[in-house]
Amino acid sequence: MSKLQPILSPRDLEMIETAYVLAKYGHRDQMRDNGHVRYFEHPKTVAWILVDELKVADAQTIVMALLHDVLEDSHILSPYRIELNFGKEVVVGLKLLTKQPKEGYLKRLKTYATAKTLSVKLCDRLHNLRTLDGCTISKQKEQVEETKKYYIPLAEHLVTLLSKKDRWRGEYLENEIKKICAQYE
Repeated sequence: MSKLQPILSPRDLEMIETAYVLAKYGHRDQMRDNGHVRYFEHPKTVAWILVDELKVADAQTIVMALLHDVLEDSHILSPYRIELNFGKEVVVGLKLLTKQPKEGYLKRLKTYATAKTLSVKLCDRLHNLRTLDGCTISKQKEQVEETKKYYIPLAEHLVTLLSKKDRWRGEYLENEIKKICAQYE
């Protein structure tokens, strides 16, 4: 929050703090796949990648990052409540980020996602790749193959959605994701 304090309004800061608390509560009893790290560290890190590495200072995008797994993994927030608290853009983005229904998920993302939503999804994938060392070899291979097949093309698509001055963000995500995939070849 201290990094965002000088550049966001009090309303935006409160919105992010609320999302942080709700994400922490929504994932309170969950652990990451390796069983050693609490799940909340994942959405927190996804938000941090946006803020620290991509220099995103948009409250709604940060809120989406913090809450990106809440609809799928907990019952504390309904889409209606999310819209009331955070606005239509956030609820639509979160619904796109939720794999419900699982069939057609990536196609929906490519067709309907905004640059903000795709940025969150790719930061999510980047963090998952960065933590692959805690997974089994078979899960590592599965994640890398899925990333090459679906997420690198999504990163390329993101670049086309971004304005000229912001394209570096999409290129950064694409390069970071490709770099990690290459380590597992």
